[in-house]
Amino acid sequence: MADLSARDSAIKFGAGRYRQERNLLPELGEEIARFGKRVLIIAGTRSWAAVEPKLAPSMKEAGIDWDLVIWKGACSAQAAGELAERAHEFNADEVIGIGGGKNMDLAKATGELAGMGVINIPTSISQCAPFACTSVMYTPEGAKDVTWRYAHEIDACYLDLDIVAKCPVRYAAAGILDAMAKKIEILNGRPSLDVTDTDIDLFTAYKFAEYTSDVLDRRAQEAIEAIRAGEANKALSDVAFINVPVTGIISNTTRGYNQTQLAHVFYDCTRTLFTREVADVVHGEIVAVGLFLQLHFNGLEHQEDELRKLLADWEMPRNLSDLGIEPTEENLDAIEEYIVNSRHYNSTDPADRARLHESIRQMI
Repeated sequence: MADLSARDSAIKFGAGRYRQERNLLPELGEEIARFGKRVLIIAGTRSWAAVEPKLAPSMKEAGIDWDLVIWKGACSAQAAGELAERAHEFNADEVIGIGGGKNMDLAKATGELAGMGVINIPTSISQCAPFACTSVMYTPEGAKDVTWRYAHEIDACYLDLDIVAKCPVRYAAAGILDAMAKKIEILNGRPSLDVTDTDIDLFTAYKFAEYTSDVLDRRAQEAIEAIRAGEANKALSDVAFINVPVTGIISNTTRGYNQTQLAHVFYDCTRTLFTREVADVVHGEIVAVGLFLQLHFNGLEHQEDELRKLLADWEMPRNLSDLGIEPTEENLDAIEEYIVNSRHYNSTDPADRARLHESIRQMI
């Protein structure tokens, strides 16, 4: 098997087909039938319960047979291998992921090992995993392992706004912060970028990220209120489009590199060093706390109070203690060492190390 963690020079922008509409599930039988008539479905308990009443009849009408796997474990290489074998045993044509980011990534990994196409049906807008051409892989115990990068797009991504409108507010808020993080993280140690001394793909991703940040600044609060009311209005549609395909395009434009930096390294760190403590914390919630580190390292300390207020308004974690991590010197030093030994930090300047040391303490 090829090294799936290796960087691919080709840019893949997302999915062969993307649809985002209200009451979309009843149409998905015909959509899925474009790619196969026998499918392996990987879903969570709650996500399958949310889509089954409308999706199952639609698939039956389209003549689709399916093998359903309710997956409760981590997105690991071992899991992908087991599910790929199951897909072959079922003679599946396609793999379908239903649920949140973990199931989206696991479906992509399973499809890769099985040599099958993948369709993702997200039930929340908590991150861009449904659209990104990567999978974040973990150990079976839940610690961060590696990122798999694929040489192709998925076949399709379908987002039913009525389903997303019923997801918990914390998932939408986490997705919004994860999307907003891209603008801050791409800067990574700089207060601004210029096209003359920045690779054009990274600069393009940054301009996309500026656009997403602008839209979310204007539309996020109304979208949060829509989800609180269970309403699939235009604000929710706008934010869903930003969180999933547009943020996915940002990731794909940089081939899964450099669009995430210190805030996401902090995420990897917590999953690895504090696996038990953050087991129930959502991806974007961890990234949001990591943004205090990233802002300070970028020299944008003046934006920290605004972020702190936003997190308070949305009842999101605001510091290490909120994540369940004790802010001891031992833990802070462990976080610093993890970051320094990551590919995202390559400076040998003592001043940068001192700035990183100080930046980590902005998360207390």
